[in-house]
Amino acid sequence: MNISESELEKVLRLAPSPKAPAGLKELLIAEAPSLVRRSPEPLFRDQAALGWLRRWWPAFASTIVSLACAAVLAAQQRELRELNHSLQSLSARPASTQDVQATGEMATPQQPSPDRTSAGEQAEIKRLKQLAAQFSSEVAQLEQLRAENEKLRARLATAGISGLSLEETEAVEKAREKALSVACINNLKQVGLSVRTWALDVDGAQPPDFLCMSNELSTPKVLVCPAETSRQPAANWSTFTPANCSYEYLVTSGTNLAAIEPTRVLARCPIHGHIGMCDGSVQGHVAKEHPDWLVSRKGKLYFEPPANNAPGP
Repeated sequence: MNISESELEKVLRLAPSPKAPAGLKELLIAEAPSLVRRSPEPLFRDQAALGWLRRWWPAFASTIVSLACAAVLAAQQRELRELNHSLQSLSARPASTQDVQATGEMATPQQPSPDRTSAGEQAEIKRLKQLAAQFSSEVAQLEQLRAENEKLRARLATAGISGLSLEETEAVEKAREKALSVACINNLKQVGLSVRTWALDVDGAQPPDFLCMSNELSTPKVLVCPAETSRQPAANWSTFTPANCSYEYLVTSGTNLAAIEPTRVLARCPIHGHIGMCDGSVQGHVAKEHPDWLVSRKGKLYFEPPANNAPGP
């Protein structure tokens, strides 16, 4: 059965309206005064308390934050005062042996690390130092011999050389030239030894000039060939100039040349023709008597004698 909306509305309009229970109106009127007296008072108090809290909350919050910051700063100031007091007491009290042992800050000279220098390098340094001492003593002896020779020559020049025969005069001159040549070879040996000692201290690098080896060379006098007549040896390293050096220094850069290029010419004497090589050895009269044994490759000079004329150790 289908009912339209209009018919449904008419049916609902004709439905009887509900009636209130008997005595409801009188009951509500009787209870109304008591409800009106009780409800407004607590509601008013709650709203007043909330309004007061909202008004004063920003002031309370900033005050609480300020008090907290002041407490933190006071604690930090107290800690700083305690630390300053501790530092002053420590600085006033001398460091005892127990404190030094506890902190491990005892002032002792640093010892070289065993990883830095191997046993082989230490043995090589010791051997080179012994050789340096030996060469220094030989140089001193040669200086003494040269002084004695000069005295003898001065005596002969004063007395006249006519008292000696021709053979004796030639023998004296040859002995003098040989002594000067030996002294020149010793100078070149000392230069080679100083170069190797300098290289050990700087990881095998080559010294760029003679002046850098002032700590390894005993005196700048060893840089003047004894047969040199146009140059004077420098009295000390502070007055040394290239004019006080007779030898040609041919190697100004490189690393570990004693092991990589031992036959490369390190220094050369233009008077006697002696050559000192990177391994520290010296070959006499090569530049004058056997110039073909010196081979130049890429601007480097090498000592390469024939196989049947190779020098011994």
